[in-house]
Amino acid sequence: MDRNLLNIQDLSTQSAAGANQTSASSQELSRLATSFNSLVANFKL
Repeated sequence: MDRNLLNIQDLSTQSAAGANQTSASSQELSRLATSFNSLVANFKL
């Protein structure tokens, strides 16, 4: 029983870490998209 609880705790920790990484990646992608839009706005056809 204790082993199962430890496994659940470990998986929960890994899941939380993955969620944090996903959040950080999303924020970075948003920043890059904003920067890209600013660069593209400088080009005229």
